[in-house]
Amino acid sequence: MADEAEGKLVDEVVVRSLWAFPDVARVGEPFAHRVVAEGILVGWAAPGSGLGDEVRLGAVDARRVAAAPPARARAFRTGRGLIGALLRELVPGSSAWSVDTAPCVRCGGDHGPVAVRGVAALASVAYTEGLVVAAVAAAARVTRLGVDVEADRIDPVRADDLARLLSVPPDAALRRWTQVEAVLKAAGLGLRVDPAQVRFGSGFARVEGASAEYRLADVAGPAGAVVSLAWRPAGRLR
Repeated sequence: MADEAEGKLVDEVVVRSLWAFPDVARVGEPFAHRVVAEGILVGWAAPGSGLGDEVRLGAVDARRVAAAPPARARAFRTGRGLIGALLRELVPGSSAWSVDTAPCVRCGGDHGPVAVRGVAALASVAYTEGLVVAAVAAAARVTRLGVDVEADRIDPVRADDLARLLSVPPDAALRRWTQVEAVLKAAGLGLRVDPAQVRFGSGFARVEGASAEYRLADVAGPAGAVVSLAWRPAGRLR
């Protein structure tokens, strides 16, 4: 971590559903979350847990769901429901916000980042098998935000490929890959740049050729998942 006090995870996980993957019992509402540095909330839920059943989709999101296969649509709706649940925790009593997909900054298509409107907040979402993870933060404290998740199981061939690509040992490849993806999401670049161009320091990262630095946190999410968070605090000089 760049700073132990800044990067330390809050010990208490706020649980609305005690589960890791579908074979673990669910309790109460279908999500759990934890508070990270800068007041960022990171939460997780199972697709099909019911969290997205009543979510009101924005115009772009509705088009995306209509065109998606059923499993992908279910996960997407869960992600939007999870963002909404986290926003209600972040801004208690507020309901004047909406969530949709922003236009792609490169081509204007319907596959840009998450757009939060009506409240000063940012959001990011990621998917893996059996799990949706989202992060939200107040715009007064964070100007860029990205989260990524991978199931904590990887075949040796892929581990070796990622290790060579990212210049890390195979047993560290999955964590580094989620960090890379989180940084590129926060930077608004996605995988339009070579993942090897993400440079790492002690608790931070930046994209080669750019001066902006992003703080990093390895989030202790549900068992069986590797979750990484990248963000740029408000008021940073670089």
